[in-house]
Amino acid sequence: MDSARVFPTVPSNRKIDPRRRRGPFKADGSVADNDRVEIGPTALAFREWEELGLTPPTLSRMREYRLQRIVGELQKRDLAGVLLFDPLNIRYATDTSNMQLWIAHNPARACFVSAAGHVILWDFHNCEHLSAHLPLVNEVRGGAAFFYFETGHRTEEHAARFAAEIQSVLQDQAGSNKRLAVDTIETVGFTQLQRRGIEITDGQKVMELARSIKNTDEINAMRCALASTEIAMKRMQQASVPGVTENDIWSILHAENIRRGGRVDRMPPAVVRPSHQPLVSGVRPPGGAGRGSAGLRQRPDRPLWHVCRYFPDLVDR
Repeated sequence: MDSARVFPTVPSNRKIDPRRRRGPFKADGSVADNDRVEIGPTALAFREWEELGLTPPTLSRMREYRLQRIVGELQKRDLAGVLLFDPLNIRYATDTSNMQLWIAHNPARACFVSAAGHVILWDFHNCEHLSAHLPLVNEVRGGAAFFYFETGHRTEEHAARFAAEIQSVLQDQAGSNKRLAVDTIETVGFTQLQRRGIEITDGQKVMELARSIKNTDEINAMRCALASTEIAMKRMQQASVPGVTENDIWSILHAENIRRGGRVDRMPPAVVRPSHQPLVSGVRPPGGAGRGSAGLRQRPDRPLWHVCRYFPDLVDR
């Protein structure tokens, strides 16, 4: 299996050229071109933040800082690198996202960061363009999926192929160092890595410690996200009148989120089952509180940060 074919590297995408870095630029440093893949806040969000006196993050600087945070943690532990499957860890390391909720249940993407800062992203097939605008992603490959829904009875074969590729990457990037941090991985992949003499350590610890210290750009990103959330919550509050349902109210959060460039990759626990029953004087009628309440009546003091996670493009980076 060690001689299994390695999937080809995709250096760039012909339609979206990362070298096309001409202005003008948006307030976060990204190219002001809506004919692009790069996700992010809309003109409405930028205008509201400016009116509130908020400073958006400089994305290029924030990405470089996060990569250096990971590299620092790897070097402290004499690790060759970290292998990531958790979509939020991949987002932190690369600022890329792709089907975040689906990938959380179906690990078809992966990322390797070496102790020297070399970044390899394994993305879902035909999705290379999603990271073409990011210069810190050195290579884009495919073939990181080895779970039954995707690979069926050939799962062992695909896991062996990927493990052989990781073995080759470690040799290229770290020489004789075979100490690899891994956050989460399918059992078959873990076994295949061990068979190749790779020493596996806790990658979640590396990533949590890396993200534990925020820089100015990350703090600015959280402030902007909170501001957008407060605006959306205000719209929800204004819509909470007798006769409307909780579904009606929560739909406003969806709409206000999308208007500002956010994406709904997952539902916060507080929004799991809003009621379809009309409100009476602004509260849920009797008998409607037992089915996974959205918290509008029981928890009026719920922290805005909880709903702020509805704006993942601003917070979960």
